[in-house]
Amino acid sequence: MTSSLSTQEQALIPAIEQWIEQHREQLIEDLASWIEIPSISRADRGVEGAPFGAECQQILERALTLAQQAGFTTENHQGYAGSVIYGNHAKDIGLIGHLDVVPPGDNWLYPPFTLTRKGEFVIGRGVADNKGPAIADLYLLKLIRDLNIPLSHNLRIVYGLAEETNMADLAWYSQHGPVPEVSIVTDGRFPVNNAQKGQITLHLAAPVSPLLANFSAGIASNSVPERASIELPDGDFSAVNERIATLSGLSAGRLTAEPLTSGLRLNAEGIAGHAAFPEGTLSAVRVLFSALLELKLVNDHDRPLITFFERFLRSPFGEQAGIAFADEESGKLTFNAGIWSGDAANNTLNITLDIRYPVLTRAEQVLAALQETVAPQGITLTSWRDVPPFYLPVDDRRIQLLQQTWNDLSGRDDKPYAMGGVTHSKVLPRAITFGPGYARTPETSPDFLPAGHGLPHGADEVVHIPSLLAALPVYVIALIRLDRWLQSQS
Repeated sequence: MTSSLSTQEQALIPAIEQWIEQHREQLIEDLASWIEIPSISRADRGVEGAPFGAECQQILERALTLAQQAGFTTENHQGYAGSVIYGNHAKDIGLIGHLDVVPPGDNWLYPPFTLTRKGEFVIGRGVADNKGPAIADLYLLKLIRDLNIPLSHNLRIVYGLAEETNMADLAWYSQHGPVPEVSIVTDGRFPVNNAQKGQITLHLAAPVSPLLANFSAGIASNSVPERASIELPDGDFSAVNERIATLSGLSAGRLTAEPLTSGLRLNAEGIAGHAAFPEGTLSAVRVLFSALLELKLVNDHDRPLITFFERFLRSPFGEQAGIAFADEESGKLTFNAGIWSGDAANNTLNITLDIRYPVLTRAEQVLAALQETVAPQGITLTSWRDVPPFYLPVDDRRIQLLQQTWNDLSGRDDKPYAMGGVTHSKVLPRAITFGPGYARTPETSPDFLPAGHGLPHGADEVVHIPSLLAALPVYVIALIRLDRWLQSQS
């Protein structure tokens, strides 16, 4: 343990580690009961008291019931969010998580809504983003209570239910619920995050032929499409199937064909992942369009638009889309065409984009540049929504306190980081994203999963249990220090 920890802090660490070991198996068992609920946020199915659908209401009730059984006070904020409170003080420190998940998608080797345990790893939709960290928050309250750690503020967990869609959950809560003096958002990675790119979710409409008007792919705007298929009613299955073996470009090894009563279907496979972290991902739509061009399976009418889209998708940093903005504070813009939905009645292809733009860039700049790129193809921007960037300077006292806590416990000399990922820091005042994600090393990476599996938002989402639980000592010391600092400011 580093000498930067006080004597009292150092004395706590063995007791914290012993407590974690004693409660580890129960935490995993409780997590399994959360994973089995497919809590995909569905505002279109919302009703009074359950604005994000029945499954989100179910997971919120299960989480609050578990907290009540542990002896904590709970509050249901009209179904938009739920709170778990420990303490009897005038003011709160928050722990912010979310219980909604992205749709599972395809290509799972393990059941997405059943927790699978493989050694030190657990697999299931939400184990990393964000049910695993969310249940760790509840156990953090238990730990602090059981070890009788004195604080001058309540600890308030706030569980959201629409983080993966538009964050209407905590946007509502920030207007109606008690907002903590400062909050830790447990939906990122260590060390501390001081900058989050802006996020534009926008819709494009392209006039297309019947071929593309029947095309669809993708499950969420913020997930890279893993599979894409297209039907060729006039195609010769035998001839095309033979030619697939000759593919040498991007689509080689990623394309299959299946016969239909009339023609054939081409199926492309990409590498799924989170739109904000595109390294290592590959859009199945680009794979499919590349194959159509290489195999010369499109006519003169469709070829220009498919060629445009294939180029449009070549880089997740927006070079071919004309939106390659960047700054030193937060890095490069990223973009993802996550949902493709044909409208055969109107011969239109609708595309939903997720764009994460740098903190010093304005949304209007991005939209104007994108419009200039797509307009010559007859493509229009039909609607868009902007969530502006989050930014705190590195010398902010809260940022410094959390960063120093991480460095003290890890023995490292890390600096605050910027990211394209968007968390509830964007919509809840005074909320800072801090862990519990960890760097993947050979020891913390699942060697039993193929490449492209195991990522948040991808197939076979996985978390390394020891690494998740290693966040608890960091949070305990961080909360003690935040509590003391807030007291000094009052």
